[in-house]
Amino acid sequence: MGSVGDLMTQEQLPCPLLEQRFSILKQSIIAPDKKDKVIESYERLVAALAVEADRIAELGPAAVPEIDFADLEANGCVLPEGLEATVRQTGCLIIRNVVDEATATGWENTLRAYTKSHPNIGGFPVHDPQNFSLFWTKPQVEMRSHANVLKATNAISKLWHVSEDTIPFDLSAQVAYADRFRIRHPSKVENYTLKAHQDSGAIERWEDPLYRACYQAIFDGAWEDYDAFNADFRSEAKTCLYSDKSCTAFRSFQGWISLSHTNTGEGTLRLLPELKMSTAYNLLRPYFILGEKFDDTTPVFPGATPGHIQFKPTPELHPHLYLDKMTVGIPPVKPGDYVFWHCDLVHEVDRLHPGERDSSVSYNPCVPLCLYNLDSLVALRQSFLEALPPRDFIKYEHGEHECKHADHGAHKENILTDEGLRAMGFLPFDVDEEGLSVGQKAIRKLANEKLGFTSVVA
Repeated sequence: MGSVGDLMTQEQLPCPLLEQRFSILKQSIIAPDKKDKVIESYERLVAALAVEADRIAELGPAAVPEIDFADLEANGCVLPEGLEATVRQTGCLIIRNVVDEATATGWENTLRAYTKSHPNIGGFPVHDPQNFSLFWTKPQVEMRSHANVLKATNAISKLWHVSEDTIPFDLSAQVAYADRFRIRHPSKVENYTLKAHQDSGAIERWEDPLYRACYQAIFDGAWEDYDAFNADFRSEAKTCLYSDKSCTAFRSFQGWISLSHTNTGEGTLRLLPELKMSTAYNLLRPYFILGEKFDDTTPVFPGATPGHIQFKPTPELHPHLYLDKMTVGIPPVKPGDYVFWHCDLVHEVDRLHPGERDSSVSYNPCVPLCLYNLDSLVALRQSFLEALPPRDFIKYEHGEHECKHADHGAHKENILTDEGLRAMGFLPFDVDEEGLSVGQKAIRKLANEKLGFTSVVA
């Protein structure tokens, strides 16, 4: 079972049948007059995936596009047209040399020393932390506010758009999101891994009406018309309906900054660099899981268990995704390189780290200014002032908090730029900036109000 073409029966399904209400949900998503179009669409999709899988397998790590930061800057911090099209297809990008190698290596050395100075901090794995429950070290604060880092996130953010200029969404303004960092040690034992998944929810992509609206073209039988970079409904979509441990910010792109020289396969990131097809397939798969025939009544959503905060495709349940061929290790990275991947992109972590040195990164996503992210910004500023874990992490972090450390980095003088101060909620957004849309002005004004600024001049 699990090979392409297997006719799986209900009794053979290695995933649970859900409550009857999920049968009603399943029937409500695809309109009766769209059924035939969806069936034809799925057939086209399966055929296209087979071709794409061979192409990606042949390319390997080269399937992940890249650009040097100097070239990006020379182009006005806008992706060149050809590269932009490629990134829209793959859903990922490496921007090389965003930070100079000496600075990035210095950050890693400081982080390593900090973890050794504070042995009681928490992290994952519990018995030997390598993904540390630290958020406000001096290097992390500097990274989030570094001029080039903010230029890179602004550049990648421009891939997104809204349909109406009145929508309160500002893709030219960034909000900080404090996450952890990783110093993964070489090991021949599988003690640190994360299998293929999508973040930001599981069943929520079908169950929440506004989240589902992001993918309407797919459910209408026109996956080719799906726009993965339309942000119209992203700000209000509920990505977690069952748990309080999900991310409470809309990260248009996830990302991390490399702090080490790491080769492909050395305890690093693996991506499925085909965004539109993989998203469409994952969303349509519940309707074709039984015998590859259309079924909108059986209450099963493979890989999307209610209560889980990640969607997890598997070779058995999603055979046409060809995870073994389409998921590739990223190319080698060095300190200062910045890796981005779309919020819907399937990704995983190497099972093993056979290299000779630590694989180190600091997580730093792209978080645009929008309604959903305003509360996150206000809460983040307070966490910084108290040197406490951000709200997305304090719920389950049991290590020693940084407020106990005299050498923590949660000090405003460690924020390197005005843009960094603004992203952290310490400066107002400029509502009078030339060229702003009605929606941009509105969200900036609201942000200033929530942050307690009476002046709107930056």
